[in-house]
Amino acid sequence: MQVIINGQSRQFEGVLNIQSLIEQLGIDSRVCAVARNSVVVKKEDWAHTMLEDNDRLECLQFMGGG
Repeated sequence: MQVIINGQSRQFEGVLNIQSLIEQLGIDSRVCAVARNSVVVKKEDWAHTMLEDNDRLECLQFMGGG
């Protein structure tokens, strides 16, 4: 399956949901927001949101600082 993440095409095998994708990418889910095909997906829905071929994801990671 091809998924476009932050403008870059990536290939993945098998069935994938947003939660497992975030884990595979090594992103800390506590500081991340995800939009699928321009629609923000609530964190509580990540495990139930199955990805499809050519989905476009935007993953935003929040950083502290000052």
